[in-house]
Amino acid sequence: MKMLVRYGLLLLVVSSIGLSIFLIGTQTVYANEEEAVIELGYTPAEKTAAIGAANDAIGRLPQPESIVSYEQSYINDVASAFALVETARIEFDAVDSDFPELAKLYAAEQRVLRMLAIKAAQDAIDAIPPLSELTEEDRETVEEARQLVNIAMEEYGATAFEICWRFDVLKAAEEQLGEEELEPEPEPEPEPEPEPAKPDDRPPTPPTGGLSAYLAMGLLLSGTGLFFIKQRSRGRHK
Repeated sequence: MKMLVRYGLLLLVVSSIGLSIFLIGTQTVYANEEEAVIELGYTPAEKTAAIGAANDAIGRLPQPESIVSYEQSYINDVASAFALVETARIEFDAVDSDFPELAKLYAAEQRVLRMLAIKAAQDAIDAIPPLSELTEEDRETVEEARQLVNIAMEEYGATAFEICWRFDVLKAAEEQLGEEELEPEPEPEPEPEPEPAKPDDRPPTPPTGGLSAYLAMGLLLSGTGLFFIKQRSRGRHK
């Protein structure tokens, strides 16, 4: 009987220890999850939802090659999809591999840029006055339209057909204005030649004879010295 009680107590202790370990482990996992949420600022479920919203927006976009004209709704849908992708990247640390159709979104972006470039060129041509009213003052408007047409065609692959009849309007305006006559630039004035040096009309200064004077003075002093030396010698012999 005592043996059974002893084994019963031992089983109870072991069970209590196991239950304590399980409870401690559960609390630790929960605490780690809380720390992860605090550190990242979002839960895994929120990240999944953000990525899913972006992928759904991309999936709803029509294929870019099917868009052949300016459609504002398509531009809005592409912009919305891009915003959702950027939100998932910035706020939830999503990466490119989280978006299987990302290439489709980039192709849609290029299609939108092409549409906007064509629309800008068309609007600029529409701002050109009729040929009957076109004057030299409208040259800047015509040149701006040409610049936007070149951007649409050279940078985004637009065609004259996509710019439609407006392309002919632009060409007609350019032909009527012709090339701008530029005023010739004034020729630079030659630099004045330096004036020749004036001849020195002053008579030459005669030599002052300074060296001769020094030589004469030296001889005089030497002679005087010799004279005094001679006189002193005579006084000694007297």
